[in-house]
Amino acid sequence: MELDLLMASVSLVRLTRSFATASPAGLFDISLEIHDGEILAVVGPSGSGKSTLLRLIAGLETPDSGTVQIGERDVTRLAPHLRDIGLIPQRPALFPHLSIRRNLSIGLEMSRLPVSENELARRVDDAIQFMNLDRVLDRAPYELSGGEQQRVALGRLMVRRPAVWLLDEPFGHVDPAQKSEFRRQLHLLRGAVPTTMILVTHDPVEAQTLGRRLAVLESGRLRQVAEPAVIYARPADRFVASFLGWPAMNLAPGILVRSLEPGKGLLFAAADGSFRLPAPAELVTHGAEGRPVTVGIRAEDLQSSRIPPLASDGLVALPGWQVRLTEFVPPRWLTTVELGQQRWSLWSDVPPHPGDRLDLTIPTDRLHWFVK
Repeated sequence: MELDLLMASVSLVRLTRSFATASPAGLFDISLEIHDGEILAVVGPSGSGKSTLLRLIAGLETPDSGTVQIGERDVTRLAPHLRDIGLIPQRPALFPHLSIRRNLSIGLEMSRLPVSENELARRVDDAIQFMNLDRVLDRAPYELSGGEQQRVALGRLMVRRPAVWLLDEPFGHVDPAQKSEFRRQLHLLRGAVPTTMILVTHDPVEAQTLGRRLAVLESGRLRQVAEPAVIYARPADRFVASFLGWPAMNLAPGILVRSLEPGKGLLFAAADGSFRLPAPAELVTHGAEGRPVTVGIRAEDLQSSRIPPLASDGLVALPGWQVRLTEFVPPRWLTTVELGQQRWSLWSDVPPHPGDRLDLTIPTDRLHWFVK
């Protein structure tokens, strides 16, 4: 089933919103384009400004500066009910005295749009079918689980058909057993409903699985906007590298130093002195010596052995790591190793034992370098 819905782009230009207290979180100079029919996932830790961003788009907050445009209209000072948006808060706002069917229809009824009774009934039936609500129609809203309440709230938007859907932490009050089913439902909804959707979450996995693009926020600032695979492969900075992906990217701060061997140029030296790596050509510029740099590598890109590895073209050997912890994460083992003050994670097919010595091999083309 595919619904003929309205869509609209959303344009945010240099939005700033500050508060006198730490909560809610403010935003600083946010510019962002959300395309017609796109699903954008806004992701970041608690206090990064995600909900503030959604409230600015919805009209529940007014920016100190900057503009919000939906479609061709500047809606920065427009009341929420005039923006043609639908907002689902963290806890779905269902009417406890109304039936499930009436909860689905009430949004369109209150909008006063010229829709016939037959069309209203057809839209409600379509939402019931798509959201699998036929088995809960006889229940009161307070008798529904968190996931069922979210499905009713989504169904209500399917009936009303706003141009932009705003979802604030839609999984926040869904129990773990229902999360995967609700995520599947959202995937199906994404394919069937050609609408513009902005989803806010603190969970990188939810963001990466549902968003066509991600907007990563941290401390009220936009860190990176791109497709999930692009952000995972080429994070813009250390925060994005450590926040997106599990386990978090292994990071080691250090500086660029000159090699004692003639002709070797600059090396990266870990801050604790535990290891050195050849510096990539793009970092070897005039005056680069002494520059603070952080190197990162993901767990799946590390190779390990109990035999001292040999360095070769494209590979760097880092011997002498000690196993601290092994965890079974089916179907592989997540191993934590230490060298000096460094504590890194890597995947193993066969679990080593705590206390074992491992030697690591790193493909240089899988290293990430951050100078910010």
